[in-house]
Amino acid sequence: MVNLRIGTIWGPLGLPDSPFFALPRLLSAAVWGEGADLTPPRPCAYAADATDLCYVKDCGRAIALLMLAERLNHSIYNISSGRLVRYREVVDAINAAIPGANVTIPKGRNPDRPPDSYLDITRLQADTGFKPEYDVERAVPDYVDWLRRHDR
Repeated sequence: MVNLRIGTIWGPLGLPDSPFFALPRLLSAAVWGEGADLTPPRPCAYAADATDLCYVKDCGRAIALLMLAERLNHSIYNISSGRLVRYREVVDAINAAIPGANVTIPKGRNPDRPPDSYLDITRLQADTGFKPEYDVERAVPDYVDWLRRHDR
């Protein structure tokens, strides 16, 4: 048996308003021309806050690589991007993909937020050759296109 520890996954068919991280709400609100209300219970986002984001297409590919591997050397694998993404990067990508969106978030770091962390994907990379293909700059326009083609 192999256990998968799946990180913060976002993209098509995900919740447009997650109670766990702000990216889906920031992006879907920008696409729909709404204000990105991040008042509690929604999670807030500050420019310097960071999280390990994995686009759904990378997540699916990582799972497929694990399922098809001839040999796995471990019984537990992390699936995620393996790096921190600052919300400043997310907002910049949204504003680049949606001209006129003018998404803004507070500068600095949320003082109530625990330390930022990410999942180590070294095992996944070593045993399958996985490398994330969708950084936030590539994933945001892909998801924007998908949202525009599908009903809420």
